[in-house]
Amino acid sequence: MKYKTMKAKKVTATVEASSTGFGVFSDKLPGITGYGDTIEKAKEDIKDAIKDILEMHEEQGTKAPAYLNNGNLDFMYKYDIASIFSHFGMLDATNFARKINLNPSLMRQYKSGLTVASDKQKKKIEEGLHQLGQELLNVHL
Repeated sequence: MKYKTMKAKKVTATVEASSTGFGVFSDKLPGITGYGDTIEKAKEDIKDAIKDILEMHEEQGTKAPAYLNNGNLDFMYKYDIASIFSHFGMLDATNFARKINLNPSLMRQYKSGLTVASDKQKKKIEEGLHQLGQELLNVHL
C-alpha cells in the first residue's frame, strides 16, 4: 500500500461478538468500523474501510484525517470474552475455567454473553490465557 510512509501508529481495536458475526472498532478511529461473519473478515473490513477513506481523499484532493496516519496503522486487538472463545475455537471454556480456578458455569455465561465479567475476572482470564500461551511456547515435539 503506498500510504505507508510514516512511522506506524499503534491503534487498539476492540473485537466484539454479536448474534450475527463480529464487529471491530476503535475510539481512535471515529466512525470507522469493520464487520464480518468471522473475526478475520471483520479485521479485514476495518482495514478496507480505512483504505477506502484514504482513496476518497486522494481522489478529491483533500487531506485525510491525521488519525489515519496515511493508513500506516499497527493494530492491537482487544477481545471480549465471547470473541476469544469463538476465535480460538480449540479453547474449551469449561476446562479453561477449571485450569484458572474459575467456576465453569460462570465462564460459560461469560462466553455466551449472558453475564458480563468484572474487571477483576477479566484480568484473571487474561492472565490465564497468557499463562497458557507461555506453556504452549515451551512445548517441543
